[in-house]
Amino acid sequence: MLSYFPELLYLAPFSAFVIRITVAIVLGMIAYRGLRAGSLWERGSALVSGLAALFLFAGALTQPMALIASLTVIESLVRSEKPFPKSTLWLALIMSLSLVITGAGPFAFDLPL
Repeated sequence: MLSYFPELLYLAPFSAFVIRITVAIVLGMIAYRGLRAGSLWERGSALVSGLAALFLFAGALTQPMALIASLTVIESLVRSEKPFPKSTLWLALIMSLSLVITGAGPFAFDLPL
C-alpha cells in the first residue's frame, strides 16, 4: 500500500524513541505512586520500576529494561489498586513489548548489533 505522506517516512526510526520515552514516563509515575505506599513489597517494586524508567529514559540496556517494564505493568494490572486505568496499562504493556522487539531507536546509548 502506498503511503499518503511519503515525505514523512524518514521519521520512522523516531517512533521507537517516542515509545521509549512514553514507557519511561508511565513507569516513573508507577514508581512514584508505589513509593508513597506503605508495604515493603510495593516500595521494592517501585524502586525497580523507577530504575527501569531511568534506564529507558536514557536509552541504556533498553531491551532488558523493557522486559522489566513489561513485568511491572503486568504486576500493576494484577493489583487491586491500579495506578492507571486498565487501558493505559495495556497500552504500556504493548509499547514495552514492542521495545523488546524493535530496540531503543535514536538518541540512545544502545548500539544496534
